[in-house]
Amino acid sequence: MLGKFLILVPMLILTVTAGAQDGDRDGDGLSDFQEIHKYLTDPDDPDSDDDGIPDGDWLERREYQYVVRSVVQVMRPVTPEFLCDDYQDVRVLDQTPGWYELEVVHYPFNDLDTCIEGDPDWRRRTKDLATWTAAGPTADWDRPMQEEIAAALAANGLDLAGCDDRALCLAASNWLLRRARSSSGFMTYFTAYDRRGQAWIPDELRPAALRNLPVAGRSLETQIEHELSARGMFARRERGSCTSTAIYLSGGLRALGLPTRIILCIPLVDGSDPAEHELIERGISHHRLRRHLLRRARAGRESWTAHTFNEVFVGGRWRRLDQGYLGQDLVHAGALGLATKVAMVGDWAEARAWESTGRRQALRRRDDVFGHANPYSCISLRDEFGPHCRLENPEIESMTISALLETDSPALPADVRAGLEPRGRRGLVIVAGTAWDLEGAQAFTTAADRRLDLVPDRGPRIGLDLDPFCFWLRPSGTIYVYLPTADPDRQALRQARGWRLVPRNDSERARWAVAEDLRLPGD
Repeated sequence: MLGKFLILVPMLILTVTAGAQDGDRDGDGLSDFQEIHKYLTDPDDPDSDDDGIPDGDWLERREYQYVVRSVVQVMRPVTPEFLCDDYQDVRVLDQTPGWYELEVVHYPFNDLDTCIEGDPDWRRRTKDLATWTAAGPTADWDRPMQEEIAAALAANGLDLAGCDDRALCLAASNWLLRRARSSSGFMTYFTAYDRRGQAWIPDELRPAALRNLPVAGRSLETQIEHELSARGMFARRERGSCTSTAIYLSGGLRALGLPTRIILCIPLVDGSDPAEHELIERGISHHRLRRHLLRRARAGRESWTAHTFNEVFVGGRWRRLDQGYLGQDLVHAGALGLATKVAMVGDWAEARAWESTGRRQALRRRDDVFGHANPYSCISLRDEFGPHCRLENPEIESMTISALLETDSPALPADVRAGLEPRGRRGLVIVAGTAWDLEGAQAFTTAADRRLDLVPDRGPRIGLDLDPFCFWLRPSGTIYVYLPTADPDRQALRQARGWRLVPRNDSERARWAVAEDLRLPGD
């Protein structure tokens, strides 16, 4: 009975939490929000496919979706009660004093990043979430810090009293990130906290901590202020690793009243174990996702790889905030290829990471169940297209061009214009998407036919060659690719109507598609 209890607890919490936030009109145990955006089942029908099994069943909920299922062993910290969310379902299969074995079902293709609506009444509706706004040992915001952040945002034109939580989260997180430069220090896994919340570094971890000091002669105690104190980072305008940045943002956003917490994610597989690369090769049948996951795994060879970022309560739900990117997708470069959330803490001090992962990495131990560079192992992996799933799986990768802009267009992001102007690059820029990582974007642009034609209703076509090595990848996954264009051709494009963009697509590895509502200069 104990094993069964351990399996059911996380699923019970998922049902209660989601139902409390969204309602469950059909009473199948799945929230309306997650039926629409995660499972793609009918929120008004407890048995969407009329097979006699309710949608809330552990297997049945996957039948309208594409899922990736893994069984992973991971070293503590692990918090099973907080692992089921809008992106994954998790249940505990086994546990020991040192590690958990989890079954994780990922839902990688969802629209969670496009359905985040701000709540103008968020202050009243989050009164019961005061636990996630309080100061803590690392999220140690105080009144002067709060007032300085609020004053700076108001000076930048933000109406603090009237703005919704989404607008506040985006404005505050990006302002905080710009304020504090990133440094190379790494104390976050080697620092312990006593009962009073005071930081200290155990003797056996001090050599590793000293190796990670970014400034010669700086004391460990001073470095802790630069990495593990939100107030200290704010005052010194410096932050460290991803975990340090999560601490910093947690303190800054909590100071403004936004409920914020910290999550720890690991990749789908340990990139330092070649056997786990084989799991991807054999277990992932979605062609594009398999290529992406293999690239990310190979990039992590022999490295310690994990990622820590935030969850912020916005629009009535816990949303992932990775640096300043609200609604972080599962399949994304910043999400480790495909991220598995294994722990959630209100304050980093609660993770007690120094006792487990910190000690393993500092002492360079490999004589455990994991055996490689990382304190986790994927022992089973497969994907599945549900019987009612409509997701396409083309073997040849395709990317859709949605717009064609001139290089001086105000619609181009500032960093794209800044990259073009100093080099005197004039012409057009393709707007396309979606790429999941920088390597994938470059692999596509170099594999696809670089020749495209602008075809008018009447008259000669204009042949163009894109520059496959001059492109930008945005956090949303959209890519911008430079398309050198002569001045007379751009002038003709502006003055005429009825142009069509036609890729030649003489490649068997990657192909361009063109959106039906493609925008052209002059349209």
